[in-house]
Amino acid sequence: MFGFGPSIDVDKISKEISENTALLLDVREDDEWESGHAAGAIHFSLGRLSEGEVPTKDTEKKLYVYCASGGRSGVAEQTLSAKGFTVDNIGGLSNWRSAGGKTE
Repeated sequence: MFGFGPSIDVDKISKEISENTALLLDVREDDEWESGHAAGAIHFSLGRLSEGEVPTKDTEKKLYVYCASGGRSGVAEQTLSAKGFTVDNIGGLSNWRSAGGKTE
């Protein structure tokens, strides 16, 4: 997940979010979230996943996860996949920005 990172289709992800068929999850810590995050993302820290929480009970909803560099989002991907979700790890926030994604 480091370096150039995965290929991200920002338009596709944004469309899926607007159609309510996907969620974009930021699994970073509170201070990282507050310093800027992907537009349309939901803050759901990796710690919450480690405690057994899930962002939705709808396993039909696709989940896209990111963190700062791709490491924590990789753990989130494994955790959520084991719970029956379809998950794409898009790496770090910089990958989102590089693909043209907006931030807030």
